[in-house]
Amino acid sequence: MKYVVTLGADTTEPLEVDIEQRRDGTYVVRDGLGTPLEVRASVDSQEAGLFSLLVDGQTVIAQPADAELRYRQARYTVRAENARDRASAAVSGEGVQTRRITASMPGRIVRVLCQPGAAVTLGSPLIVIEAMKMQNELCAKADAVVRAVHVSAGQTVERGALLVEFE
Repeated sequence: MKYVVTLGADTTEPLEVDIEQRRDGTYVVRDGLGTPLEVRASVDSQEAGLFSLLVDGQTVIAQPADAELRYRQARYTVRAENARDRASAAVSGEGVQTRRITASMPGRIVRVLCQPGAAVTLGSPLIVIEAMKMQNELCAKADAVVRAVHVSAGQTVERGALLVEFE
């Protein structure tokens, strides 16, 4: 399946990759030139919301809910879109990744910092969620207008639960 990957905010040229899953659970990722990389989940990927991957023998930690990769103590913002979905979004003028905020982990909603109709900017705090006695602030990934807030303070949510939608 083809994906379009953008690394960091400064990247102007997205990279198109093809991902193929093998029967043994590993993946082969090929860039636009067809160069193959072997990717497999590492045994130590036990922490909720984090995936430890071996990419050609190098460990990369992925946190998909926050669109983040960690490699050699550096953090990178990553955006990966199915090429077909990206083309559909381009035609309709919608950004697939920035239209909603979901829970990156199970937890309890501590505070809701936005309301429907509110204009928010990139980085604006929206929700504070507590998991394992740690509070995490979920922020806007782009400038937008809040369409709906699906949670309230005190509510318990599962990982992946829809929290906020944008227009």
